[in-house]
Amino acid sequence: MWERMSSRNIRIGIALLGCLFISIYGIYAQSFEEYKRQALSDFDRYKKQQQRDFKEYRDRVNAEFAAYMRRAWPQFDAQPAEPVPDRPEPPRPAVKDPKAGPSNDPIPFDNVIPSPDPVRPPQPVVPLPVPERPVQPSFAFEFYGTPCTVSLDAGHHFTLRNIDENEVADAWTRLSSDAYLTIVAECLAWRDRLRLCDWGYMRLVECMATAFFSDSERNEARLLQMYILTQSGYKVRIARTDDRLVLLLPSEDDIYEMPFLTVDGHRYYVADPTVRQQSFHVFDREFPKERFFSLQITTEPLLAIRPSEPRRFASERYPDVSAIVKTNRNLIDFYDEYPRIGWDLYSRCSLSAWAKEQLYPVLRRCIAGKSKSEAANMLIDFVQTAFEYKTDEEQFGYERPLFADETLYYPYSDCEDRAILYSILVRDLLGLDVVLLHYPNHLATAVSFGEEIAGDYLMLDDRKYLVCDPTYIGAHIGNAMPQFKQTAAKVIRIH
Repeated sequence: MWERMSSRNIRIGIALLGCLFISIYGIYAQSFEEYKRQALSDFDRYKKQQQRDFKEYRDRVNAEFAAYMRRAWPQFDAQPAEPVPDRPEPPRPAVKDPKAGPSNDPIPFDNVIPSPDPVRPPQPVVPLPVPERPVQPSFAFEFYGTPCTVSLDAGHHFTLRNIDENEVADAWTRLSSDAYLTIVAECLAWRDRLRLCDWGYMRLVECMATAFFSDSERNEARLLQMYILTQSGYKVRIARTDDRLVLLLPSEDDIYEMPFLTVDGHRYYVADPTVRQQSFHVFDREFPKERFFSLQITTEPLLAIRPSEPRRFASERYPDVSAIVKTNRNLIDFYDEYPRIGWDLYSRCSLSAWAKEQLYPVLRRCIAGKSKSEAANMLIDFVQTAFEYKTDEEQFGYERPLFADETLYYPYSDCEDRAILYSILVRDLLGLDVVLLHYPNHLATAVSFGEEIAGDYLMLDDRKYLVCDPTYIGAHIGNAMPQFKQTAAKVIRIH
């Protein structure tokens, strides 16, 4: 009997506990749902308040900007463009004497230029609002053969009656409305999608603005371009000369063949090559958190492919090292309009992905199973003999370094073009560290193999770098041109 009562009590207890658990769980579940709803509601209120704060700040900044625009713009005179430094080159590349024996000499150097820190693209002064409903882009334009779309429409069109301070300020006030923020966000999205450098982004916005406005509305296009670049975080200035507005781009990189104004100790370059005027009235007000334009370009823009005619490149010493390559004409056009900069910046931009797809499988197959020194010798002979030599003066009529893709496109190349290409091949295919050796009228490379290899060399941070000269025809790695062995080189780190 006691056992039956105990068993019954246990069952009753379990049932009561179950009811209690269900009751508590129901209360807990209800409380958790209420908590979750409350948390989401609080977060939504926080986001909306944050967006209101962002909008209030952005509106205040642009209103102050427009107010300063109404003041008289100070006058500045342009300074003439600096020519690309003249670097006399031999009309023919040096050829190694086959009777010359090997050497193992240290190479003097007197200066080491470090690689620049990576540059992150600037961002808007405050985050841009996200549209509540998706916007369907309706305006199409072309960027170096690549179709792009944004949501510009007739409502975004404006007209300048003149280009005095008040008229420009009135237009800026209109541009500062929320109606144009979506365009800014779309341009930034294209910057990321096409992997554009600062100059590429400037050109994208220019192409869009120029396509949106008519030929007679170039001032409106320039002002829209300045507005979008400013809201994107870039340091730009607008200037007035005669009857036109001109965009001024500041950069801490040296830019050649482009006139500039010196404002507050900084160079502001006149980006429009059609501008010939020498005197400018400049609106020189700073925008918060603005950042200088960088001319660094570490990767090619992702442009639509327009194939060039194919070219065949073959090594003389290693006939199997032979490839047929087409280049992207859209990319060549982009590089052709890129500002003339110091050639060390060219060396930090690799080959395009499309060029690598055609060239690298052939080269990898040929150097497979070879030692580092054997592979490096095959690559250096390829660059020495597969490309025909001419000076820039002979090919273009002026000094012009080439991006690596341009070396595959143009019929001739000189020492700097070959050094840049060889440095890329060694880095990509062999994974070795490369530096450039700059002489008064020559450019070569030096490679750290991480193992003892005889040849002319320099010691850099306790590492041995072997001289590799892709313009010294017939020379293996470790052979420096005799005429430069006693000349101190300037060492330039690439990465």
